[in-house]
Amino acid sequence: MFGSSKVAQGQRYQSQDQHYDPYFESVYQAQLAASAWQDEKKAARKPLVNVLSLTPTAADETLILAIRERIRKPGGSGAKLDIATSHVTPGGATDSALFSAVEETARLELDRARKLKEKADKCDEMLKHGQLLKQAADDEASNRGADKADEKKSEKGREIRRELAGAVDAMRSLSRDAAKQSREGQEFLEDLAAALEAKERGRDTRGAAKPLPPAQPKAEEKKPDEKKPDDKPSKPSKPTQPGSSKPKPAPAEKPAPAEKPAPAEKPAPKPPPDEVFNP
Repeated sequence: MFGSSKVAQGQRYQSQDQHYDPYFESVYQAQLAASAWQDEKKAARKPLVNVLSLTPTAADETLILAIRERIRKPGGSGAKLDIATSHVTPGGATDSALFSAVEETARLELDRARKLKEKADKCDEMLKHGQLLKQAADDEASNRGADKADEKKSEKGREIRRELAGAVDAMRSLSRDAAKQSREGQEFLEDLAAALEAKERGRDTRGAAKPLPPAQPKAEEKKPDEKKPDDKPSKPSKPTQPGSSKPKPAPAEKPAPAEKPAPAEKPAPKPPPDEVFNP
């Protein structure tokens, strides 16, 4: 059914209908991004490939085996890999070249596994959206009525529905592949940690990888304090005169004014003398 679909073959398709074309374009961009997944995987393993002198196409199993053998050699020393921080803690003698390569590969692979998990979820959302568009297109074709006689419109409708079906199938495949590669990346990190301790992971642990550790929060850089434009510079203090380093004595407190005595009471006036009667 999808053999003649351009979208199913990874080609860009435009229906000239703005109801569908944004979706077709997003599917095409997702397919382009997926084509770089294998190159990103090789780039993540390049530090180990170089330090172990292997070919760029070396399989994960070959890398893990080479690390384990190097750790087990006389004079070799194991180490512990913290997958969450991509940090290697040596257990004895330090193989600086190997441990640095392991840290770099672990950091790149953990970042790649996280991104693939996000892409798997995104592709799954696009898959569901495509299914809704396909259902709407089918319903529209069933309800066309008199327009069915227009062969040109009918053919265009069939073409769009065919491409939508191809897009849904493409998103289903990308979602599945992204999730699979994310799990494989996590398995590789678990194998890498075990190899550094000269151990082998048992078959019963396969497919039981722990959830990916969350991304480490980035430390916020402190910005220097910036002066506001309306801030006035403080006035410089006056220079002290020579010989005046001694502090001035504090002024003496003035005595409180004495209370004035209350004025004496005036004596009462004398009564006038009685009149004398002279006969």
